[in-house]
Amino acid sequence: MPFRRFFVFILLAFTAALTISCGRPAGTPQEAAEILTAVPEWKIEEILVNDAVTFKDGKMTQQFGGIDFQRYMETVQVKKGGVFSGVFKGESTPFLLKWQVNDSDITVGAPEGSGKGEWKVRPDDVRKGSFVMKTQSTAYDYPRMTTIALKFKAAQ
Repeated sequence: MPFRRFFVFILLAFTAALTISCGRPAGTPQEAAEILTAVPEWKIEEILVNDAVTFKDGKMTQQFGGIDFQRYMETVQVKKGGVFSGVFKGESTPFLLKWQVNDSDITVGAPEGSGKGEWKVRPDDVRKGSFVMKTQSTAYDYPRMTTIALKFKAAQ
């Protein structure tokens, strides 16, 4: 009987540790980069524009007076060496960007490194199995600032 209790205790402790570690966000940009590059491919799960969901469960949702996205990256790969590769919906050729680890976050942008139109990935937005990248721009609804968040999950 004591062996059975010990076995159940160990099983519960292992399950609790696994649950906690899987849901824990990355602590540093370096840890976030390790998580991102460990997954072979990420799939878009949700698009939020100014905190309103405009894409979920594979479908666009029309927002009255909102910005409509007809083109978005359906899958992305975060490769070691700084290559961020994304395939737009309906296309097969990857679009290449670069990613870089900084002191407080990871930036994704043009290979030339102009700094304009960069996306940011904060460590607290990266978990095993999911991540969020965000940007702010006036390009979508000038002169108003638009905040966009792309939520990705590990592809199955």
